[in-house]
Amino acid sequence: MESQNGGSWSKYDKLAGLLAVALFTGYFVQPIEAAIVAVVSPLLSPLAVWLPFSLFVFALAGTTGLYTAILQTKLRDTERMERLQEKMKTLQENVKTARNEGDEDELDGLRQEQQELMQSQLKMMKSSVRPMVWSLLVTAPAFIWLRWALTSPAAAITPVAFFFPVIGQIAWTATIVGPLQVWLVWYIGASISSGYVSRKIVQRVA
Repeated sequence: MESQNGGSWSKYDKLAGLLAVALFTGYFVQPIEAAIVAVVSPLLSPLAVWLPFSLFVFALAGTTGLYTAILQTKLRDTERMERLQEKMKTLQENVKTARNEGDEDELDGLRQEQQELMQSQLKMMKSSVRPMVWSLLVTAPAFIWLRWALTSPAAAITPVAFFFPVIGQIAWTATIVGPLQVWLVWYIGASISSGYVSRKIVQRVA
């Protein structure tokens, strides 16, 4: 997964990108969704039956969140990006000072340095997409399977409803707002909370 330099993608990155795009089409193309479900079901279906389903959804979101956090730590050079941003801020202040003093020679040098720094930032931005591409290889199949398990009558492995504090019994597929259903809100909430904790843990360990 490692690139040879910070601004380019290796052949493995590009292959992962193509596969991620193919998996993403599973959200819209039924045959691809069916293929993903066929591959993922032997792993997830037994867990969905064995665990309380609300806990299973939370664990699934937490696992994908941990995987994404590890990838971000391994593939994203956060320290270098922060150094570039700090250097750009300093350059902008120097440009402002040189402009106020009317020092054209200094301005020309600073503008050249800005252009070079912007090129470095663009390379870093391109590189920062890599963790998202690799994470999609796990998060996309997991989400597609979960959607299928909850919305497909053929699945028949998930409970129809669950008990939510204060509200009481509520169907997993009940609509909250617009296209947002209960299961999706639960999954997103679990992803955000577990993802935050995972990033803190990975950063501390790293």
